[in-house]
Amino acid sequence: MDPFQLAKIKEINARYFGMSELEMVESAGKALAKELKAFIERQKKKEPVVSVICGLGNNGADGMAMVKSFIDIPGVQSTRLNIYLIGREQQLKTNEAKEQFYKLKSHKKLENLNIQQDCYAKDIEKSDIVIEALLGAGIEGKLRKRFEDIVKKIVRMRGFRIAIDSPVPGYMPNETWSLITKKRKTAKMLDIGLPKEVEDNVGPGNIRFLYEPKKDSHKSQNGEVLLLGGSGTFHGAPLLAIQAASKFVGGVFFYTIPENRKFIENIKAEYCEFISLQDKDLEKYAGYVDVVLAGPGLEENLLNQSLITQLLNKYPEKVFILDAYAIAMANPKRNKLNRRGFKNCILTPHRGELRHIFDEARLDGLEGKLRRFAIENECNIVLKGSIDILFSSSGEMKFNKSGNPGMAKGGTGDIMAGIIAALACKNDSWEALQAGTFLSGLSGDFVSKKFSYNFSASDEIPFIQEAYKWAKEF
Repeated sequence: MDPFQLAKIKEINARYFGMSELEMVESAGKALAKELKAFIERQKKKEPVVSVICGLGNNGADGMAMVKSFIDIPGVQSTRLNIYLIGREQQLKTNEAKEQFYKLKSHKKLENLNIQQDCYAKDIEKSDIVIEALLGAGIEGKLRKRFEDIVKKIVRMRGFRIAIDSPVPGYMPNETWSLITKKRKTAKMLDIGLPKEVEDNVGPGNIRFLYEPKKDSHKSQNGEVLLLGGSGTFHGAPLLAIQAASKFVGGVFFYTIPENRKFIENIKAEYCEFISLQDKDLEKYAGYVDVVLAGPGLEENLLNQSLITQLLNKYPEKVFILDAYAIAMANPKRNKLNRRGFKNCILTPHRGELRHIFDEARLDGLEGKLRRFAIENECNIVLKGSIDILFSSSGEMKFNKSGNPGMAKGGTGDIMAGIIAALACKNDSWEALQAGTFLSGLSGDFVSKKFSYNFSASDEIPFIQEAYKWAKEF
């Protein structure tokens, strides 16, 4: 994932887990001040002059917070500090920037601190160290003339150049001090003390950068899912998955066994979110769709195993979501005809379904086993439970704490599988798994607010859009 997007995801999730943006800026300031002190000590220059060029947003706030924390450190009083604000105090764009500027102005130790507002290139004086905190992460393209002139001047100066988080276009720093995520290969990462939950858990930030339909797109461009599911016994599971998936994609195609098709035809007037397929259509649409979801309501038998094996082998690069008995039928240890294995698949078992993955009866060290399994088989896994555990093909492990005890009933796992399948159509599989798992639990939490724990899986369906909108805007 793009490091700038990953940083934003972490910022959002940090807020979700209780760390405000102001606290993040304050923590960043302390980490930057500590790094600045260590850098000055390495330079061994008496009475160095440090200039910090601050923009009007939160990158400028980080620079100001750094200075505020720095002058509180014992033994740095010989350092002279210049703050150049590129704009006026009244133009500061964020509450965090306003708060840091106010704290700087009212600080008791101002003897070696020079604060200037509404600065242009002509106002910036020669310094031993220049620290750029203008615009922050993710800025691309041509700068406005005022900023461009400032960058050109400080690049021409002989001072040591540092960028906070990520340099603006045209600035050539000697060092970059990155926050939250490493924005460039040569950057130095500083620990700003994000809550441990941010690294360990998924949250609303994982929804922020999901694909959304373009203005002039048509339905096939917005993702399509093929669902293999249902049986003479289980009718509802695939319908729940279909209803969940249909909230996010342009189309859902449904293939089920002949014995189940009469039932499907009878309810199509009520459930119109899918196109029902016949035997002759299956292979055509399997090649056409973005994702195949196999498992909701599917029985384990030789016919279904043959269908899954055929599709896995024929479309080795296509994303497959394997749920319930589909995991068992695809398992290459049991199904020797599956030449692809689980590569590029997402597995969605609960603990009882781990027997479809592992042969041993005891599962001591379960997290380690699943992590190794995901890496070795090049697949992503969510182990569903009161706390979901997610494993990526690259070895990452995350937890999802959204959801509640009211979801411990039939059908909620099918809804999760449907959401994940839909999101995987136009997003990276690991990102889709993280977002889909969180969103499924969050939808259940929204239902619980209305009905406590007394709800069925179908009650969750109308709350999926509400949960998505809430997370997207968090």
